[in-house]
Amino acid sequence: MDHTFSFFPFGALFCLTLFCFVAVRIFSIRYRYKDNRQMDLLKDLVIKGELTETEYQRLINLLTK
Repeated sequence: MDHTFSFFPFGALFCLTLFCFVAVRIFSIRYRYKDNRQMDLLKDLVIKGELTETEYQRLINLLTK
């Protein structure tokens, strides 16, 4: 009798769960970085004078909702 096959579903389930945790973590880091990058771009536009302070505040409110 081959007893190693009974552990295969548990190993596959563990690997799948581990992969999902890693994927969610990577997605959350990239999403957070994207938000910070957008805020930095808006600040740069205000510094250059291409965007007024009221437009900046309006866009920040839209992005944070």
